Amino acid sequence: MPSNVKGEGMRGLSVFISDIRACKSREAEKKRINKELANIRSKFKGDKQLDGYQKKKYVCKLLFIFLLGNDIDFGHIEAVNLLSSLRYSEKQIGYLFISVLVGTTSDLMKLVIQNIRNDLTASRNPVHTSLALQCIANIADPDMAEAYKNDVPRLL
Repeated sequence: MPSNVKGEGMRGLSVFISDIRACKSREAEKKRINKELANIRSKFKGDKQLDGYQKKKYVCKLLFIFLLGNDIDFGHIEAVNLLSSLRYSEKQIGYLFISVLVGTTSDLMKLVIQNIRNDLTASRNPVHTSLALQCIANIADPDMAEAYKNDVPRLL
């Protein structure tokens, strides 16, 4: 499995994907997914504080599980927390998860909107601003359009 540019490949994610691909039946795949979901849930609820890399890895696994057609009912707040990261790779995964999994009616949208606004207005990093703009375009919600009607034109 290729790693990203800085060589920070997520070995646990690669192993999980390999395990899923090696499953001979849908039942075996479902069993492996349920085992991983239980592991991720325990990591998120555990006493030990997860670092950004671990959060990113587990959020990626949740995204992969969702893309396989399974429902994801937890991990959303961890993805929103990744939006606050200063690391591009963590912020990117947070925005990807938000764009794909968080519905516009979610209670988390206020937090998402605030994090996006921070990247649009307070961030001096144009890459972070770009990620925020891309998320706005991907979600394309009328409430978001209203929230950023003054911020986006200021960037042009």
